[in-house]
Amino acid sequence: MPFTYPPDDIPVLTDVIDQERETAPARDASSALGELEAHLTAAINEHADELVHNACREMEALLLEQVSDRLKAELPTLIAKIVESYFRGSTRVN
Repeated sequence: MPFTYPPDDIPVLTDVIDQERETAPARDASSALGELEAHLTAAINEHADELVHNACREMEALLLEQVSDRLKAELPTLIAKIVESYFRGSTRVN
């Protein structure tokens, strides 16, 4: 329903909003609270899920880096043991 105003009494934006608030049905407080709780729960769960996934990716990357560094550090010793064992004729490697 359009609003009609006299030409000398043009409303400002807040006047229109206030008038619409007065004509709009009042929301039940418990319904509004329930909607707010549902929205907050969904938003917090989504954010927590994102944080957990990011933390898992960071831990996975860190673990992969640590394993790779350890392999690089131990590989020369392992190769030396295998080569020495091979030329000594032993089939057992520790």
